[in-house]
Amino acid sequence: MSTAPKGFRFATACAGFRKEGRADLALLVSDVPAVAAGTFTQNRFPAAPVLVAKAMLAERPAARAVVINSGQANACTGDEGMRNCRTTQELVAGALGLEASDILPASTGVIGAQLKMDLWEKAAPALAANLGKATPEDFARAIMTTDAFHKISHREVSLPGGVVKLVGMAKGAGMICPNMATMLSVVLCDAQVEASVWQKMLRDAVELTFNRVTVDGDTSTNDTLYGLANGASGVSASD
Repeated sequence: MSTAPKGFRFATACAGFRKEGRADLALLVSDVPAVAAGTFTQNRFPAAPVLVAKAMLAERPAARAVVINSGQANACTGDEGMRNCRTTQELVAGALGLEASDILPASTGVIGAQLKMDLWEKAAPALAANLGKATPEDFARAIMTTDAFHKISHREVSLPGGVVKLVGMAKGAGMICPNMATMLSVVLCDAQVEASVWQKMLRDAVELTFNRVTVDGDTSTNDTLYGLANGASGVSASD
């Protein structure tokens, strides 16, 4: 049985951001526009993708895709880092036939170094070509950094109108203190949910889970949790 909610496809690619030669670029795409919500780091020096994504969701709580790279955090990179983040969105959007504003970005890895844009240019077409060939498990593996294993959870929920699916994928090992530090996570759902309700559900869940975890007392610049609900099941969460 597939762990993925209806209407979501996945892809990974080996861009060369990491020395291990494994997949280090992950993409998910909703077949239809999805209601989008997010929670982010409370660090005073948020990374470029955090700043970009917060502005995007404040303007429009919707998205078609999420792209995450490991190996490069794009944190403490100034204006160039902001430009590079937006360029990565444009590269992936162009390869997919979407708009850059449809794609939510996230990064994890080494702080302070600029993104290797030549590798992004080569990887974007390969990522698009692989769409639909990966699984949520592959996505979770591609976003790992120092994690010993990939992290994924999925559920089916019976509502009056029918069954909906949820899947959550996360990375995070060290640098974890209350307020979601060094975690990247994506939660997907195929229910029909109002944007304001979805954001509250996500925030409430984070307060009860990620924001209560402590490993070593440090916080991060890149913490991001995205939630996308695309309604592809045809089942309303308010039923």
